[in-house]
Amino acid sequence: MDISDSITLSEYEDPKFYDSYTKALEQCVDQAMKLLITFGKFIGNIVAMVMTLVIVISVDPILLIMVLAPIGASFYFGKKAGDCEFKLNQETTRNRREADYIKRVFYEKKYAGELRLYDMQTLLLERQEKAVEDNYKTTLFYRMKTAVYSFWAFGSYSVIATVASYVYVAFMIKLGIRSDVASYVAMINALAFSSSQFKDAMTNGIAIRKDAAIFSNLREFLEMPRKKITGKPDIWDVREIVFDHVTFTYPGAKTPTLRDVSFTWRKGERIALVGYNGAGKTTLVKLIMGLYPVTSGRILVNGRDINDIDMTSYREHFGTVFQDLQVFAMTLAENVLLYRPEGEKDYEMARNALVKAQFDVNNKGLTKVLDTVISREFDDDGFVCSGGQAQKIAIARVFFKNPDMVILDEPSSALDPLAEYNMYVNMMKASEGKGVIFISHRLSSARMAQHIFMMRQGEIIEQGTHEELMKLQGEYYNMFQLQAQNYQESLPEEMFEMGGVCCE
Repeated sequence: MDISDSITLSEYEDPKFYDSYTKALEQCVDQAMKLLITFGKFIGNIVAMVMTLVIVISVDPILLIMVLAPIGASFYFGKKAGDCEFKLNQETTRNRREADYIKRVFYEKKYAGELRLYDMQTLLLERQEKAVEDNYKTTLFYRMKTAVYSFWAFGSYSVIATVASYVYVAFMIKLGIRSDVASYVAMINALAFSSSQFKDAMTNGIAIRKDAAIFSNLREFLEMPRKKITGKPDIWDVREIVFDHVTFTYPGAKTPTLRDVSFTWRKGERIALVGYNGAGKTTLVKLIMGLYPVTSGRILVNGRDINDIDMTSYREHFGTVFQDLQVFAMTLAENVLLYRPEGEKDYEMARNALVKAQFDVNNKGLTKVLDTVISREFDDDGFVCSGGQAQKIAIARVFFKNPDMVILDEPSSALDPLAEYNMYVNMMKASEGKGVIFISHRLSSARMAQHIFMMRQGEIIEQGTHEELMKLQGEYYNMFQLQAQNYQESLPEEMFEMGGVCCE
């Protein structure tokens, strides 16, 4: 889990990586303990078998030849059986992951509405049935091969060696070649015990080979190259971020999401990103945060390449609200502070941040006030947020953090226009002297920015102040005109005077 924090988001777009990550998470505890226990049993089986064979040899060394001869064949077929088990795990991971995803869709709350509004159950269950059926066929194929290899692995020793030894002992007793008949009779029991121990050793050996091979997924994940975290601040402040001809393409995509984007964002500057859906606005701010590596071009922070900067210390200077924000099944205070409050001062800071974000801290549903858990998944007295309340909690995190740079990716999409206006007023007051980039589809909010970038299909097609873009009468002008009537009907007049821009 600690290592996963250093993984770029682009790696989550790679199904092969995600399969490896899933297997590593599955194996990080149970598989390690299972491997250790199985190895202990295997050593015990080998020691017991060897000590028994030492006793057998003391009676008649020829018996050892009959025992050792089939061992090589047993280990060979045991190895093949272990390989089959490993391949079975590898080839069923993707389908298991898909089946688990569909199961998750049915029990997670966030999917419940769509499942009831649209007839998706049939489609989802068909996909799950196909994944299970494909895994059944794969499992059947490898289980049949494993059965054949296991038969020869166990049969080579348990049948051939044991039967041959029994025949030899009977022959020696029958002909009266040896007088110590009692010892030979005892050796029959010893060989039976040895055979049993060898069988268990083979079973555990096959399991070890399978588990060790599977466990290699975890080892490879742990040994993945990743940026070293210095433990010391690498960036003391963020003064300037420069995009230098940046192009970005998502893994597996055929066309770039951003194309040759260049601009400079300085501390103290308010920038608005506007444009139609799919223009690349969210991708751009995620690149600023270093969540994806650029495909070409450079991102410079205070003149340094972003790839040469410790991301942990760099991101400490940002307060961010993404459109796909998340709240956690933790207390309200913990959701704002993102750590456990230790005293009244922490609670007071969390409360002030929530008030600035217009979250109603006196809501009757908050039975334990700031110590109310934001979910009923683990607490019957928990508080279930609406979309707007969840956004306000995420915005409160920014107010609490008081960062150098603020990124707001449609933080008000679930708010009504008046609540959005008040939120932006509070945010702009709190962000005086800080850098702010915000994305909003309501262009009235964009007027609060000192600089506006109009984006389309991954490119910045227009930029300037609100007045400059209106005079240009291009894409921004057309979009603003379409929305203007709604703004004037639903928003207070003061909103049109933010940033020194008067309503025309």
